[in-house]
Amino acid sequence: MAGAPVKLGSILSFCAVFYAIFYRRDNFGDGRLSAVKEHLLHLENENKVGSGIHQPKVALGYGACHDLFVNATALLNPKDLKGSPEHFNEITSKEEFIKSFAYFFKHGAAAERFMSNSELYDELVEQSLKLPDSRWTIGGNAPLMAKRFHMEGWKVLLGAKMSKKLKSYIPKGIEIIGDENGEEVKDDVHMILEYRADEKFGIYKSPRANRYIMHNDENNPLLTSLEKLGEHLPAFSPNLLVISGLQMMDNFPFKQNGKDLRAERLDLVKQQILSQPLDTLAHFEMASYVDLELLLHLTTKVIPFVDSIGMNEQELSNLISVLEYGKVMVVADSNPRIATALDQMRKTFQIIRQKNTEFGSKKKLTRIHVHTLAYQAILTVKDSNWKRTKAAAAKASLTAHRYVCNTQTIALDKSKLLLDDSFSTTTDNNNSRVFFEAAKPVACWDEVLDNYEVDICVAPVLICTEAQLTAGAGDNISAAGLVLQVEK
Repeated sequence: MAGAPVKLGSILSFCAVFYAIFYRRDNFGDGRLSAVKEHLLHLENENKVGSGIHQPKVALGYGACHDLFVNATALLNPKDLKGSPEHFNEITSKEEFIKSFAYFFKHGAAAERFMSNSELYDELVEQSLKLPDSRWTIGGNAPLMAKRFHMEGWKVLLGAKMSKKLKSYIPKGIEIIGDENGEEVKDDVHMILEYRADEKFGIYKSPRANRYIMHNDENNPLLTSLEKLGEHLPAFSPNLLVISGLQMMDNFPFKQNGKDLRAERLDLVKQQILSQPLDTLAHFEMASYVDLELLLHLTTKVIPFVDSIGMNEQELSNLISVLEYGKVMVVADSNPRIATALDQMRKTFQIIRQKNTEFGSKKKLTRIHVHTLAYQAILTVKDSNWKRTKAAAAKASLTAHRYVCNTQTIALDKSKLLLDDSFSTTTDNNNSRVFFEAAKPVACWDEVLDNYEVDICVAPVLICTEAQLTAGAGDNISAAGLVLQVEK
């Protein structure tokens, strides 16, 4: 690491020690909770944007779907698991489905897979609809992020083809672009198999709440709304362009008559990004990818041309593995040390900045946001167009709790912290530590990476202990982090 962090509370005073010992426990089991909550809320309230003449504008692509939420362990029978859990890039049979689900379940890892067996997929949907707690809602990265931006006061343009029924899930203030007038649209359906922390599936127990997503999409892999969104971008003139939903291309059969349609569509995504003025910030939302060819396309056609990337800990490990070694990492630690995640963020930043130069990109990566169960970490280049990094980390943390608990109220009796009283900022130097202060929970410091000064902020998450929603959490968290960082 080039440059040591400035320690927050750099001298661990007697008062801080006294605080850590005396206030360790209260009625909620952890005396830090109340102070953490109050300061996170203070940072959020003091840094509101998105109103009046200062209302920023965001355009988002691509796609939408119906999400069918299902209790995973109610739908699937562990007795159907023949042999050991196993990873498959593409699901073709019930046996592969059960093995794949168990593989990610035992790691508590989020996953998203394409099922090429349409008949089996339809059968699973029918079975799911017979369960008493299954439910429908709108899905897709772009619509979920669009709803969050709208909720936070932004003006929103959404690129997605959807039926009238699906459009009814979208708030009235969001402008939807994608289908032709009068066009009949058949919505894609995604199955969201949710499970809670410590739930059991046969001999396996999940270390955390998460979800396994299965899809059999026809529209979303082709990015069918791309051209329509492009037609409306000049008049809309967004401050921020969000690229998402590209994981729908994962393992989809694209090649026709020797032509790689996926590469062609991604070239059009690149052109859409480059068609925007340089002061229009571009953000790429990562997801669960296993198709190496697609990932390599992303590292040449999309990632070198955006200003910002957002992802969870699994996606970060996968991205750095592809960037460094050209290999896919299917599962990573579901609760990584802060030092480990920060080192991966630094390496990702350095490699992508090299790619910016290699591909002659006028845009440079100036922001990385990684969201995990326990913390939010945001890296921004100093004096770039990204503002209020500290407040953004706080807002992302609060949004994680609110969304997963499905409430606007931060309930301390449904919260816990996983962060210790201090953490290393890198695995290379154990002397480089930041002491966690409950009254000032968001730790920020400066570093120098490849001659670029960067800010890094880490905010603890008040983890929701009674998870109501898991799918879509990352989209809401990423959008919330962006909300405070863009100025019109």
